[in-house]
Order: sequence, then C-alpha cells, then structure tokens
Amino acid sequence: MTIESMKNIQFPEHTYEEWKQAAESALKGKDFEKVMKTRTIEDIILEPLYTKEMLERSVSDVDAQVAAVQSGKFGPSWIVAQEITAHDAEEFLAVTEDDLSRGNEAVVYSGAQPFEWSETQLGRLAELIVRYPIYFKVTEDEDPILRVFDKLSAEQRSAVEGVIFTEEPIEAPENVRTGLIDTLPTHNAGGTIIHELGVALSMMAETLKQQDFESAAKKFWIRFAVDTHFFQEISKIRAFRVLWHAFCSAYDQQAPRIPVFTETSVRSYSKLDPYVNLLRAGNATFSAVLAGTDGHTVHPHDFLTVPTGSSRRIARNVQLVIKEESHVSHVTDAAAGSYYIESLTREYVEGAWKYFLEIQEAGGYSEVKRTGWLTDDIQAKWLEREQQVANRKASLIGTNIYANPQEPVKDAKIDAAHLEYMTAKRLATPFEKLRAKSRETSVKSAVVLLEPLKAVKPQADFVQGFLSVAGIEPELSPYLSSADEVNRYIRSEELDYAVLCGSRETLEKIIPQLEVKAAVDVAGKIDAETLESWELNGVRDSLYAGKPLIEKLEAVLSLGKEAL
Repeated sequence: MTIESMKNIQFPEHTYEEWKQAAESALKGKDFEKVMKTRTIEDIILEPLYTKEMLERSVSDVDAQVAAVQSGKFGPSWIVAQEITAHDAEEFLAVTEDDLSRGNEAVVYSGAQPFEWSETQLGRLAELIVRYPIYFKVTEDEDPILRVFDKLSAEQRSAVEGVIFTEEPIEAPENVRTGLIDTLPTHNAGGTIIHELGVALSMMAETLKQQDFESAAKKFWIRFAVDTHFFQEISKIRAFRVLWHAFCSAYDQQAPRIPVFTETSVRSYSKLDPYVNLLRAGNATFSAVLAGTDGHTVHPHDFLTVPTGSSRRIARNVQLVIKEESHVSHVTDAAAGSYYIESLTREYVEGAWKYFLEIQEAGGYSEVKRTGWLTDDIQAKWLEREQQVANRKASLIGTNIYANPQEPVKDAKIDAAHLEYMTAKRLATPFEKLRAKSRETSVKSAVVLLEPLKAVKPQADFVQGFLSVAGIEPELSPYLSSADEVNRYIRSEELDYAVLCGSRETLEKIIPQLEVKAAVDVAGKIDAETLESWELNGVRDSLYAGKPLIEKLEAVLSLGKEAL
C-alpha cells in the first residue's frame, strides 16, 4: 500500500450512540456510566469519548477560547529555568555559567541564604542577566544580589527581562516582573485545580484594590505547580489564560499578557523508588509545555533527599529532550481544537470563576485565609485524594503498588533554598512512614498455600504486593493440604502473621480445624459474618483489592518485634 493510497482511504462515519452500543456490548453487562466515565477530584466527569457536537454544546465559542489562550503566550517556546544549588556567590556564578552552556536558559537564583557579593562578582552577574532572563527568589528586600542592577547602564537595564519572587516591594528594571500571583501554597496544601485558579483570581482582585489596573497588570506574573494528571494540567494552564481575559473584561480592560511560570509538583514525588519521579517529572513537564508555559523548572528525582550534579543534569535534560524531539516549541498552542481539552478547559473556567465569586462573597483571599475557610475547603479535598491512594484507586508506582521491599529508605533532607516544600503535602508520606517503621520492626510472615501455587498464584502475588508496600517480605509456604499441616507450619516457622490463599471451598474446609496463635488473614474479600465465625480459629481479617492499605499495614507491623 502506497502513501497516496493510504491518504485516499475513507472510513465510514459512526455516531456516538453507535460507539456507545459497541462499548456496552464489550462490557458484557457492566454499568457503562461507572466503568467508562471518571469523576475527577473537582467533581468533573471525564467522558470516555469526546465529539465535535459535545464540544459545541459545552463551549459556546471555541474560537474565542483558543484566541484567549494563544494571545496570552509570549512565544511558541519556553524558558528552561533549572534551579541552581550553591553555597556562595563564586560557586553560584560558576554553576550558572556551566548550566547556561549546557542548555539552561535563565539565571535562576534561590536566595533562602543570601550571598555576599564582591564588586567583581556582581559585574560578572550583570553580564549574564543582560543576555539571559532572570528568575530570582528573593526572601529579603535588601538581598545583596539586587545591587547587580546598579551595575547596569540605562540601556542595559532595558534589556533585562524576567521575574522576581519577592514579598516586599523592590526596585527592578522595567521589564522585570515583581508582582507574583503564587498558587504554589494552595497546591502544596492539597488544593485542586479549581482551588488554584479561583485563588489566583482572588489574589489579583485583592492587589487591584491597592493599585491601579495598568501598573499592577504590568508587574503580574503567575506560578503554578504541574502534577501528573496529564490532560487536566494542560487544561488548567489554558483555563487560566481564558479566565484572565474574563477577569480583565470585568474591569473593562484589555487583557495584557502575563508570564506563566511552572514547575513540577512534589505532590506525587516519593522517597521510595525515586527514579519513578523521573517519569512523573517528564509527564508533568510535557503537560506544562503543551499548555503553553513561558518558563519551567523540573525538580530532580532525588529532590526530597539530596540532589546531585547528575540528577540536576537529568532534570534539565527532561526539558531539552522535549524541545529537541517533540518540536512542540515551534507551536503556540499544540492542544488547540482538541475536543477533550477544549471541553475540559471550559469546565475549569466555569468552575474556577464560580469559586472565585464564592471567595469574594466570603470576604476575599486574605479573609478566607484568616478565618480558615479556605484551609478547611482544601483539606476536605486532600483527605479525599489521600483516601484514593490508600485504597489504590489511584496509583503511586513504587510506593503504594509495585513497591520494592528491599529498597533502603532515605531520610528527607530538602535544601534550605527549598524550605517552602518542607510542608508540602505529598501522597507518598504515609507510605514512607510505614517503611520507616518497618526498619524498626521485624514481622515474621508467610503466604500460606492451601492449594498448589498454580491455582492460587494471583492471590499469592496480590498478598506479596500488598505487604511489600510496608517493606514486609513474606515467605512462600509449600502446598499445605490439611489443617494439621498448616498448624505445624505456622508453629515451626514461629510466624507472627500469615495469610491463607485458597478457594472459598478450601478455606471453609480447613479453617474450622485451625489451632494457631499467630495472627491469620485470608486472601480475598470475605463477608463480616463469615469472618466472625472464623475468629475462634485465629482468622482476623481478609486482604482484597480496595482494602485500605495504611490502616491494615500499620496493624500488621504492630504484630512484629523490635528489629535488632
């Protein structure tokens, strides 16, 4: 078949109803709504299929939405803004110059501990910031690094571009933005996309009460953390640009462009199996660039412990590979026109605008923070998200599923420049605590085969995977065909904990004859009445898909002895 003949192939058209009927037939009686549709944490229903008709029903003017997104972007590409770790000004300059030669595209400074700068060092820095955009995080309004602007002529000052993260008003070149609208605290507290967007608008509204629109808008820039929900995060950043247009219209103003800076979220990062963080970072970064970020930072995969030069380089290369291989940096809005993404963008726009109005009715951003209204609202959603991970309805590879029980657990040690992340809520934290506890506790455990391994292997694999989340490695027993054999095996191995694997019929045959002191569970979901009847024989509980992990594994660890 030639390329030309392939181009001329015509596929028959089918309606959504025809597709749905085929899907329902494939589901063999399972509920289409429950199986095929997904509810997000923001209570948005994700459809299994999006059509042009569905988009037109949900988005009244697709062209206007796309135009709002595209007009807010400064260019098709973005700034690679990898953070730099240094202990003094000389080291900072050396690392910065090296990183810029290897693909970094901004002078990134995190001033948790301000450096002392000599005049010569400031001169070298001045040469850099004229050529590269700046991304400064200044914790003190008198940080010595700000003296670099005094080294510039009027012409040079006009060439300096970038952003400064500062809580106090500072003097900066005209093209440097200092009015940060920071959604990271909301995100790191456990907020949803609706929370982030609604809070961003409320922060802007509060700023505009103190400044006129034109001067404030010229200084605005916004920072988002980007999580691993790929299409939702694309839609979040696109939704912000649409919301900004609507916000400006409410002030009867044209919408000037606002730089959007993004970074990989640490919410899904884990100290366990940290190389998986590379995949999370790659996923989040591709979302950010498809959404149209203006500048992006990738946190290294070992960010939660001690990043190395190698991990920083890998993090930087995540962006460089995307730029080189995907060519997305040549497209202003790669997601434009997607039925799915345009529909989801609109849902976030509507949800966030509604939430913004709720915040304003409650007194505005500062007031809802002061009263705890915002904190309580965010916490409710965070508990729901934690529950999903605890029940394995959401996966953290290497942490709540496919865990490596032999992996050493490193203690967290975030650099002083990143103290804002110390209190960030992470989904992996409860599992890291379990693994830390398992280092101090020795649980002698076993998966007990009541039938040949071939017959119960799925059960045995599930139990081993379940226990590995807490760093527990159970033995695998030989096939034990009678209660006497099970009793002898548990006693001889001096087990603290055992899980019986077998069919319901086999369990009902063997359990009534058990006489054991060890704690015993069974694999598979068993009704409460049956479990109660087996309690006299030592059976306490059952392990099954959907079983809350944290509570159960804490109980299993409590059966062990203090490790030597």
